[in-house]
Amino acid sequence: MAEPTTTTEAQQPDEQRRRVAAVARRTRTATVDPANETVFTWPNLLVIEFIAALLMLLALMLVSWLVNAPLEAHSNPDRTPNPSKAPWYFLNLQELLLHMNPALAGVIIPLGALAALAAIPYVDRDTSDTGKWIARPHAVPIMWFTIGYCSVLLTLLILFDEFIGLKPTLARLDHLLGGPGIFTNEIIAGWVFPLLIMGSLSVLLVWLYKRIWNADTREILIGLFTAFVVVYIHLTFVGTVFRGPGMHLYWPWQMPPRTD
Repeated sequence: MAEPTTTTEAQQPDEQRRRVAAVARRTRTATVDPANETVFTWPNLLVIEFIAALLMLLALMLVSWLVNAPLEAHSNPDRTPNPSKAPWYFLNLQELLLHMNPALAGVIIPLGALAALAAIPYVDRDTSDTGKWIARPHAVPIMWFTIGYCSVLLTLLILFDEFIGLKPTLARLDHLLGGPGIFTNEIIAGWVFPLLIMGSLSVLLVWLYKRIWNADTREILIGLFTAFVVVYIHLTFVGTVFRGPGMHLYWPWQMPPRTD
């Protein structure tokens, strides 16, 4: 007559029981969510950061060797450079100063952009896909569309203001209407129309997101953040490469020599 199963299990060697327990532990470990796994800062993170720092140092050395960037003479208040440009990271704001009221371009818009960026976590409170750069199926086409949309419209607006001008256009409109200069008023020309143009183009962009992709909140925010980055880079690039004497537009190879 066979002995009970429990008795047989009780008589198993300790080594066999340890093997069974080890297999059970490995099985439980394999089912752990990868998102909750952690790694040590050393060496997993610090080694990568050290290699990245070395590559950056090498790139700076190559640029300093290939590009001649001599220091200029001490500043002379009697001979202001033409054009007098801000540091590159502020050239986007200097570009805005050419197209609207200085208070709007230098204070209101930057503060509004920073406030909008800070509000993103409070607008999108969905915790799914946390930590992923592109967490929605329509995010990539929305990003590419936004890059093209902002690049084309910014280029057209800059060219319009350079060769036609918003204030001259409003002055001609005042002349046609025979009015007392309502549209050429600084409040209208420097504040209302720039805000109206920026706001309408932003609303149109969000409408296109919903119309084409039926975008949700996160996809809309991904698109708007992409628009912010594109505008920043585009205005900085224009101010760096294409603005010459008098802050007018020039091709880089047609830039007049400096006379200061």
